[in-house]
Amino acid sequence: MKTNRISKISSDKSMLDAHQVNIFLVAAETLNFTQAAERLHMSQPSVSQHIKALEKHFGEVLFIRQGRSLILSDAGRVLIPLARQFIIQSTNINETMSSLRGQIKGRIRIGCNAESGKYILPEFFKQFYSHHPEVTIVCETDSCSSPLEALRRGKQHFIITNQEKGFDPCFDVHHFLTEEINLITPRNHPWAERNSIEVEDLLNEKFILPATNTNTYQKVNAALASKNLSLLQLDSYLTLSLSEAIILSVAKGLGVSFSSKIISTTIGNVVSIPINGLIINRDLSIVRDKTQLSTAAQDAFWDFIAAVSDEIKQSAAFSEKS
Repeated sequence: MKTNRISKISSDKSMLDAHQVNIFLVAAETLNFTQAAERLHMSQPSVSQHIKALEKHFGEVLFIRQGRSLILSDAGRVLIPLARQFIIQSTNINETMSSLRGQIKGRIRIGCNAESGKYILPEFFKQFYSHHPEVTIVCETDSCSSPLEALRRGKQHFIITNQEKGFDPCFDVHHFLTEEINLITPRNHPWAERNSIEVEDLLNEKFILPATNTNTYQKVNAALASKNLSLLQLDSYLTLSLSEAIILSVAKGLGVSFSSKIISTTIGNVVSIPINGLIINRDLSIVRDKTQLSTAAQDAFWDFIAAVSDEIKQSAAFSEKS
């Protein structure tokens, strides 16, 4: 029965309306026609009509009402992966045909954490847009608890991540950026007048620590371990999860802390202090699923990122503020 339904759906694929299939996917994700209509900027009756038309096309019920709730029917569940591939293929056809005329256009979806989305990526989007103004970028921050799974499902075309290993062979991974993590102090702090401090000096100051589950905490703690020191040995009375909160608290004189140089330079009102013999870096990577169909726009973005060296990135986007 299930095999027959797959064959039926696949055999009529060429006659499908990509717009209707996309409406189905959004409705399947929300399981709510009203929410789907809001996301698609349509009316709820219009969404319902398109779903009915699709059900008529297949001769199958795609959604089952249970009181005020919707659930997917067996046919609806079968349709989801096929519909995703159909949308990808349809998009790929349109964008590839445009590229034959020397045009690179289309939409790319990028997943990243909030810090990268606010402080790192905008400059790259600006540079990319200057070369490819007909490409639309959708950047989603912290929209998925499993970003690699979002790549596999085709919901994202790229993710920016600080994960360093453990990638499956199906993923292409390219180094994107090396980010410095620095000790930061208020501008009026005694250390702000010094060219550098010693590691031992850290034991004589009040600290605002990043939360233990953050990448900043893990990177700083690992670096301190090489000097036989730990963040737990520092005199701390405040722990914060958000980088912005840490930097603003340091700027107000509540203590000293560690922060990404890019973010602290952007927000300002703090001073970065080198620690002799201690360099703390973290690498960001851009990842894509090489088993997914790739459009000209996606290839253009991947090639753009691969062509930009760390030196150019740092000097173009994150020069130190005076």
